[in-house]
Amino acid sequence: MRTALRTSLVTVALAGAMLVPAAGAAFAAPATAPQSASAPASDNSRYEGEPVYIGEGLVAVLRNKAEGPEAWIREVGPHWKPGDDYMVRVVTKLDRTLPHDKAKGLDLELTKAASARPVLVVTAADGSAKSYPLPAGEASTDCRVGPVGQEIGAGMSAELYLSELGPKVLLFEAGDGGRGFAQLDRTHPSLPESAGFIARIVNPSGAKPVFEWKTQGGNDTVGRVAFPAFPEGCKPSYAFSDDKPVTKPTTPASTPAPVKPQTAGQTAVVPKGPVAAGVELPVETAADTVDTATMTAGAALVAAFGALAASVVLRRRRATRD
Repeated sequence: MRTALRTSLVTVALAGAMLVPAAGAAFAAPATAPQSASAPASDNSRYEGEPVYIGEGLVAVLRNKAEGPEAWIREVGPHWKPGDDYMVRVVTKLDRTLPHDKAKGLDLELTKAASARPVLVVTAADGSAKSYPLPAGEASTDCRVGPVGQEIGAGMSAELYLSELGPKVLLFEAGDGGRGFAQLDRTHPSLPESAGFIARIVNPSGAKPVFEWKTQGGNDTVGRVAFPAFPEGCKPSYAFSDDKPVTKPTTPASTPAPVKPQTAGQTAVVPKGPVAAGVELPVETAADTVDTATMTAGAALVAAFGALAASVVLRRRRATRD
C-alpha cells in the first residue's frame, strides 16, 4: 500500500514539474532586447562652402551646387579669421527665391542670381559696398521679379517678390538694423492673429496675387497692392487656382440608423480611455492569450493535486477497515 502511495506521489510530482515551466513561460521575458542601430555621424557637406568675412561679426558661406546659388550668413564674432570654424548660428540665407535681406545694419543682395556667375553684394551703413563672387554654376530661367518696396505704416515696410515658386513678402521693422521679421508665401500666406495687425497674400496660388495689410495707428483703411506680373516665358512650378467661394456639398447626407430606446433599469456605460477616443480594440490581445495559458496550466496543476488528495484519503479508509 505504501509503495502504491509513493508511486502516486512521484507521478503527481512529475506532472507538476512538467506543468510549472509551461505556466512560467507565459510570464517569461525575452533574455535580450534587440539593440538599436547606432546613430549615423552628422554630415555638414550640405552646408559647407567658401566662407568670407563680410563685417559686423558675420561670414557669408558661398555655395553654388545642385541647390543653386546660396549665401548662408552666419554669426562668428569679430575675431574670426580664415581657417576658423564657421558652422555656427545662421542669421539668414540668400538664394534665387529670396535674394535680398538685411542683418546687423548690412544690406545683403544676391545679384545675377539667375546667371552662371552670381555675386553677393554687401552694402554697409555708410553706403560703401563690397562684392563677393560665388563659385561658377549653371544659369537658369529667371522668373524672379522684385524686390518691390512698399511702406505699410507703423514703422514697418514690405518687399514683394515673385518667382517660379509663387508670390513672397518679406516684412521689415524699424530698428535692429532693419532685418526682416516675418515672411509670407503660398504655403503661409498670412500672419497669425497674435501678430496684432493684418498682413496677408490674397489669392496666393492665382495668376494675379495681391498683398493686403492693415496696421495699428494712423488710419484704419486696408492697403492693397498687386504683385508684378509673371515675366513672359516664365513657367511657375504650380498650376494656377484662383480662390473661389466654398460651396456646400449637393449630395444629401446619409440618414443615421434609428436608435433603439433603452429599457427600464438599464445602466449606461460611459466609455473611458482609448475607447472614448474612438480606438477600436482587438477582440483578443496578447495579454488575453498569456492569461488563458496561465489559467489552463494552473487548473491542470490544481486538478492533479486534488486527485492525489482523494487517492490518499481513499487508501487511509481502506487501511482502517483492514
